[in-house]
Amino acid sequence: MDVVALAARIQAMADDALDQLVVERQAPPQLSSTFDLAEHLVADASIAQALRWRSGAELVALAAGTSTPRLDALLLGADGLALPQVRAAAAAALSSLPGSAGPGPGDAPEPPAPLDSAVAPQLAIDEAIKIAELVHRIADHPVTLRSRAQLPAATVRDLAAAIDAEPAQLDERLDLAALAGLVDRHDGRLRATVDADAWLGAAVPERWLAIARAWLAATPDAAAVASGDFPLADDTVRAARQRQLRQAHRLGLAERDALTTLAVALRDDPAAALATLAAHVPPATASVYLQPDLSAVAPGPLEAAVDARLRGMARIERAGIASQWRITAQSVAAGLAAGETAEGLLAFLADISLTGLPQPVAYLVRDTASRFGSLRVRAVAEGGARAQARSDDEQLIRTIAVDRALVAIGPQQTGAHRVTFRVSPEEALEVLLDERYPAVLEDDAGRLIVRAIERAPRREHERHRLVARLRDSGFEVGEHERAWLERQLQAAVRERMPVRLTVTTTGEPVDVELVPLAVANGRLRARDANRDVERTLPLSAITKVAGLGAARA
Repeated sequence: MDVVALAARIQAMADDALDQLVVERQAPPQLSSTFDLAEHLVADASIAQALRWRSGAELVALAAGTSTPRLDALLLGADGLALPQVRAAAAAALSSLPGSAGPGPGDAPEPPAPLDSAVAPQLAIDEAIKIAELVHRIADHPVTLRSRAQLPAATVRDLAAAIDAEPAQLDERLDLAALAGLVDRHDGRLRATVDADAWLGAAVPERWLAIARAWLAATPDAAAVASGDFPLADDTVRAARQRQLRQAHRLGLAERDALTTLAVALRDDPAAALATLAAHVPPATASVYLQPDLSAVAPGPLEAAVDARLRGMARIERAGIASQWRITAQSVAAGLAAGETAEGLLAFLADISLTGLPQPVAYLVRDTASRFGSLRVRAVAEGGARAQARSDDEQLIRTIAVDRALVAIGPQQTGAHRVTFRVSPEEALEVLLDERYPAVLEDDAGRLIVRAIERAPRREHERHRLVARLRDSGFEVGEHERAWLERQLQAAVRERMPVRLTVTTTGEPVDVELVPLAVANGRLRARDANRDVERTLPLSAITKVAGLGAARA
């Protein structure tokens, strides 16, 4: 297939398909036309790069001259046949592999049979619970990102500790949450999305289903990922595939170089996959064992409403089927700041406790409530200060002013009842609460500010910027492209599809949008879409094409 024909295929692609093509084939963003992209795709270096990502089975198919719908979508093939350049490159690459390192033409590896794993459901449940814990924490406390959209080191440690995981595994789990549309990393913030609350309110198997489906949709070659069958992979490809494999293992989708039967059920019969998981999850409970040491242990997964309210007054220590919580002065203060009352908190705890209301718990709640609001934080603008805290307790103000744990927010005592900080009121509040000070946020009138729920909007997929450039720029029409152009215009006539052309006759080039009506004798008859009049012009006057009825997704 020559460059002209390849450019024609690119021009006719839907925007979503073109986006997938330029992303997966790693097209340079500076390309200026579909002809440039076509030339890039058939260049030796581009083909070699694409083959590094292909599985052994795909390489064998290409080397034999055949293709698949997925390979066609990447323009490594067309209509079920490998492009000649791709066929030659695949055959040469396979023949250069050591005898035991990879398959040769005609030796397509058989995918391993799905593995009936006894541990896959438990792994899947555990991973759904851990990702839910991350989403909960991000929903409660959105994260301000550092440069290059990185999480602060302290946040990484805290989130990893919350799910008893290595910090290096955190991003892999956040990626899954992002794939499922539960968290959003934009505009310098990591936030839960508007879809997160409904997902958190679902049962554990449904939570897993959403995450696992998102992973499967983003990994069309899942079987090859499970088996590690990428003979030409370089270090970059291996790292990306191993990351996908670790995610699959934790989701119960892969084990011992094969997909699990749970993964096959997810693909072929999601209801069966849900039933498999549901059989391993105890019924939801509305009760906990409340202990005198201020801990609370849930004997099974908590009902969503109970879980949500308990999170407002207790800190989770261990996330799992049987989760463990701890009630602290800070957690009670957070509940009071969110609008709870001491009596409301105690009534709720007594209602859900299977062991009554221990005296230490009641004392902590009442004592915290008695001191709640004694330190009030608000915005201020004076000198380098951005926030202040005030209290009737002079000793409390003196303690804050000299507390070394607060040095990062720069406390400066400016009166017997007042201390200022160089950070925002919200930042000062977080640090003060972390150090167990009875701080609340107030407005200029002294009214308590209840923290608003912050959620990121549902975002549409952001297409590669090259897609818009190719749609707008079009390509020049020379002598070699005129036969192709005539065929495309004839197709546009049949479909009554509009085209965008640059026409040069006697004066300056003119951009027009036309609906072709007929093509004959080297001339185009068309209706001008803007002026609603018919025009006839020679094909030789068409010097540039920017659109030929490409479907827009």
